Amino acid sequence: MNGGIPPLRDRHLAAGFIVLMYLLLGALAAALIVAGFSGSDVMAGVAGVVGGVLGAGFGVRRIRRAQEAPPQS
Repeated sequence: MNGGIPPLRDRHLAAGFIVLMYLLLGALAAALIVAGFSGSDVMAGVAGVVGGVLGAGFGVRRIRRAQEAPPQS
């Protein structure tokens, strides 16, 4: 491998990373969209929490539906 980030070898760490990224992406997108339309900080916060929960749920669903890749030697 020429530079870059080495692949995550621990499966639990990789799964946690995927769920965390979907959580953050969902929270950010929901908060920005609601803040743009309503202008209320409280509503943006609630939307951020809901978006984070939905994003994490989507990440878990994607991990569970992913098929096991054959080991490479």
